[in-house]
Amino acid sequence: MKLAWLTCLLAPLMLSACGETQQTIPTYQVKRQSFELIVPVKGELEAASATAIGASSRRPMTIAWLEKEYTNVKKGQLIARFDAEQLNLDMRKELLAMMLLEEDMKLNRSTLAQESQDVEVDKALVVKEFAFADEFTIDDLRVYSRIEIIENMQNKEYLGAKDNYLDWKKESVVEQNSSAIDVLDIRKKGSEQKYDQIKSAIETLEVYAPYDGLLVYEANWRGEKPAIGETVFPGRPIAKLPDLSQMQAKGFVLDKQAIGLEPGQAVTITLEAYPDKHFSGTLKQVSGFSRTITRADPTKYFEVVIDIDDQDSALLSPGRKLNAQIEVAKGDTRLMVPTQAIYNEQGVNYVFRQQGAGFSRQQIDIGEKNLHFVEVINGLSEGDQIALSYRELI
Repeated sequence: MKLAWLTCLLAPLMLSACGETQQTIPTYQVKRQSFELIVPVKGELEAASATAIGASSRRPMTIAWLEKEYTNVKKGQLIARFDAEQLNLDMRKELLAMMLLEEDMKLNRSTLAQESQDVEVDKALVVKEFAFADEFTIDDLRVYSRIEIIENMQNKEYLGAKDNYLDWKKESVVEQNSSAIDVLDIRKKGSEQKYDQIKSAIETLEVYAPYDGLLVYEANWRGEKPAIGETVFPGRPIAKLPDLSQMQAKGFVLDKQAIGLEPGQAVTITLEAYPDKHFSGTLKQVSGFSRTITRADPTKYFEVVIDIDDQDSALLSPGRKLNAQIEVAKGDTRLMVPTQAIYNEQGVNYVFRQQGAGFSRQQIDIGEKNLHFVEVINGLSEGDQIALSYRELI
């Protein structure tokens, strides 16, 4: 009796809970609204054109001193100096290598001359033995027995074979020693070339400004600028003197936010130092792939370059930090739904559309999107109710 009474008491509560579960599915009414896609950019100002400055050496060099960045330098002013200690050690090393190789070449030439002389002495003895054999060789059976005559003939054949062997030995000695000398000569020329490169590098340890201008150091692909103690490889510029008459913005966009970026899109730029001052511009260039910009952070970014319409020499100077907004799409009205309401399965996009008290799966075709909303081209009509998180609740 008590159990039946308790069941009757809890039944309405259970039915009420089931109803609340059904009502907790959040929905969204599909409607047309203004589609806006603004992509944020963080970066800094730089000159649109600049003269690159680097070491003229063809070997890696270590920076020993640098002039302060953003200094107004004069033509001929020292802006960088490279370390000479390692270069001097390398030069002495190559000089010693050349001396040792020269001694080895002299030894091989001496060996060639000595062995060639020994062969010539042996050949001279063979010639004398030939003459002696010809002088005393008599094939008359009345004077020498047949056996003695045969022995004399065999002796001459032996001398002929020995002479041929000495000719081969001479050629072999010349070829072997000449090859060794050629190898040593090649190694010596390699050391001479390295020596000349080091000598040339020592003569260009100091880098001077080619003309008057503002000194700006060139960052590598990771955004790191040259520093004292860093090794600079051939071909890499360490600094540049920018043309300040035409400035541009270089920045980075998170790869997940780089939606629909194309050259020609309008950009609004704000300098961090002057937040109330705005500059208009145009997207000039977008990198073909995203990459990391610091060693410690795996986050990837797309690099963008922005042309600035309003050139204000008093405010626009290299290195100033900025924030920008790229207007990918703005102003037109489209049928939009929240991103979280769309599901994808095997390349097919769909939502859960409300039909009466339940929901049914509805396939849709989508267009452009921003960070929060997606354009629906086909599959839904204005006024439809769709679930925002239906799949997670079933």
